Amino acid sequence: MNPEQTSPSDSEIDPRWKWHYKALMGLSGRLLTEHEQRRRDVNASLLESHKDPADTAADNSERDIFFAELAMERNSLDEIEAALQRIRKGTYGVCEISGKPIAPDRLRAIPWTRYCREAAPRTERRKA
Repeated sequence: MNPEQTSPSDSEIDPRWKWHYKALMGLSGRLLTEHEQRRRDVNASLLESHKDPADTAADNSERDIFFAELAMERNSLDEIEAALQRIRKGTYGVCEISGKPIAPDRLRAIPWTRYCREAAPRTERRKA
């Protein structure tokens, strides 16, 4: 969650989405903590210097993995924040492609989802 934003009170959240809001907030906090720790680890590894070419190559490979993980974590955090924004705006639970309601079991399993089960495969094809 952006520090400039104020968290809505429980009474401002649609009662249907309170569980989802709390789950998303908890997940966001946990991922943000992990993301910050990983970022610190990457920064610390960048400061280390090895003269052995094999060590340098191994370090570079490890850093590439760290950077990929950081990007995936950032994407996850962005998706969670977008879901929280949809809850605040009142558009949560509606498929962004079809405009149909997203099934409650899908929202429980993937609370940040933007798409109903029928539309999700189309979005994956577009991304590929």
